[in-house]
Amino acid sequence: MGAIFGLLFTGIGLFLLVRGFIEFRTSKASRDWPSVEGQVTGAMVETKIDSDEDGSSTRYSPRIIYTYSVSGQQYTSDQVAIGARRWHTSRAKAEARLVYQSGQQATVYYNPDNPAKAVLEAGATRGVWGTLIAGIVFTVLGAIVLVSATNILAR
Repeated sequence: MGAIFGLLFTGIGLFLLVRGFIEFRTSKASRDWPSVEGQVTGAMVETKIDSDEDGSSTRYSPRIIYTYSVSGQQYTSDQVAIGARRWHTSRAKAEARLVYQSGQQATVYYNPDNPAKAVLEAGATRGVWGTLIAGIVFTVLGAIVLVSATNILAR
């Protein structure tokens, strides 16, 4: 049973490490992306209700939608930064994170190789670092459990 948990934790850890590494590279590259002026077309709080046998819980996340134009081509995005989207248990916390308002001008950093990919905030965020750290923790714990289970089975 320990070996299964070890493999599961190690697999999750490696997945998070790969994802975190890709996000880190992309976020680092985004600091050098060209920029254009864009327009915030929507700023709202998105609601997500999760239900299970213990009941339901509600989480909230700020959502910013913006448009921008590169070489005459119009694009729309809702990615504020590279990394995981933040969900809050309080609507007020999510509303406080709405730092952009509808109608506001905003600098948009776009990937020159794929202008459809853009962010309002270039560089690494806490979400990227969190994914990398979680990947390391899961991988190390999984390896420890796997080695322990293997040693027990070998006896």
